[in-house]
Amino acid sequence: MYHIKEDKRAKASVELICDGLKRCLKEKSFESVTISDIQRVSGVSRSTFYRNFDRIEDVLALMCDRVFVEAFLSDYANISEAVFRTWFRHQELIETIVGIDRGDMLYASLRRCTSRMRSGLPESGDAALLDYLASIIASSMMGIMITWVERGKKENEEELKGMILQSFKAMKFIGLM
Repeated sequence: MYHIKEDKRAKASVELICDGLKRCLKEKSFESVTISDIQRVSGVSRSTFYRNFDRIEDVLALMCDRVFVEAFLSDYANISEAVFRTWFRHQELIETIVGIDRGDMLYASLRRCTSRMRSGLPESGDAALLDYLASIIASSMMGIMITWVERGKKENEEELKGMILQSFKAMKFIGLM
């Protein structure tokens, strides 16, 4: 996992590492990127990398978390619209995650971010119900994003939104809701 200190130098190093990974991904596949590659293009030392991250996948996890936080802080009408519109702006990241078959990373990131959001809310009702609801929402969003990438990102934002609404209507029609 990532473990970033709250000081300016650590944050600056993390930005260099994230930017370094993005630059490396323009030249080679994720599986081919090494910590040495990130080190070379970012200018940070190996010890600085390991001070903040355990593995290269952890850099992706941080980047995912940041996208979800960006979505949750946006002022769209509803959270699903915010998530999808935000991910449309970060297509390269989701393509990388789907390309390495790590949809679980999206799910875990969304769960971490929803947990952070819930911790700021007053206690309201059944905690188990909220856990299941968060899980269903996270699974649905993850599945939709993965399917969109696997289908070649053919649908634009409005078409994807329409497909999602039709899918939920179909689920209700066949008795799943």
